Amino acid sequence: MKIGVFSVNLNFAQPVLEELRAHHTVRIYQHTGNEILDAINLTNLFHWCDVAYFEFIQYPLPWFTQQQWIDKPIVARDQGIDVMGHAKIDWHKVSALIIQPTQYKRLKRLRRAHTQKHPNKKLPPLPRKILQKFVGVDLNTFTPEMKRKPGHNIVLHSSVIRETKGIYTALECFAELLERDISIPWHFTLIGQGEGGWAWNSRQEYVMEVEELIEDLQLSPLHFTYQDGNLSSRDWINFLGTQDLYWCFSLRESFGVSLAEAGARGVYPFVNRFYGSELLYPKDNLCKYPGEFINKTMAWHALSDEEKLQLRQKIRTHIEQYDQLETAKSIRHLIEEIGTER
Repeated sequence: MKIGVFSVNLNFAQPVLEELRAHHTVRIYQHTGNEILDAINLTNLFHWCDVAYFEFIQYPLPWFTQQQWIDKPIVARDQGIDVMGHAKIDWHKVSALIIQPTQYKRLKRLRRAHTQKHPNKKLPPLPRKILQKFVGVDLNTFTPEMKRKPGHNIVLHSSVIRETKGIYTALECFAELLERDISIPWHFTLIGQGEGGWAWNSRQEYVMEVEELIEDLQLSPLHFTYQDGNLSSRDWINFLGTQDLYWCFSLRESFGVSLAEAGARGVYPFVNRFYGSELLYPKDNLCKYPGEFINKTMAWHALSDEEKLQLRQKIRTHIEQYDQLETAKSIRHLIEEIGTER
């Protein structure tokens, strides 16, 4: 089968691409930024393939679904904030949708809200075939560090410092955590790019505010480290092996790859109860308000080392349901099913 892969963002597509290439002929759309050349590349790839697979439901999917000459099955995968553009897509022309359960909950709410606000603009029905699968993590690479004695290390990772990740609130909570009992040697590591990089213009103000708060809090290097920029894959894996807790203050996540990778390494998470979070993590890991992060962290501290190691294994076992290889196989099987129905 000839599969055309359409996307301007393949950051999370590697496991799927490897799975598809192992069984089929795959070609990937080459985006140039030139409107005329891109239209030619899109059209030629679409005419070549038997099935068109779209990674993310953003451009170029909306453009395709508005074309009259579409005669091939389309399989589309929603990943994150691209769900905001759902109303731009003519879903009649999409044969199947792959979506993470958190995103499916969000998509249904967005569609309800759209109908309430625009009662005279009826949305097309979603595809008949919907596969709900989380992105997943590499369980063979991220394995738990069961022999290390529990410590007092907390980590929060954000590829770039931005408001959605709740970093300002996390820093305030950590300052309060230290005040609860100054004898506990907590250490908080914040990892993420500040200046420059993705969406810098829209992030500048928030980065400035975070940097100001770090200065005002005057946290000792014994308690706080800010890693401005991301670690290499190998360094990230090794670093997680030294950590005990992961704080996720995100206002929104579809999956949270860094969070899940930490869990696969046995780093126990406390997670803001963002929309759909109950579909990802048990109630014990979720926090309804900032103070609950502090309360649950202190409760974790009061546990014996044996109990902490049990939680390390418990979160690893929980994350094992999010296997990126199984997700990739499920996507391949769906594409094959759609392709043979032609």
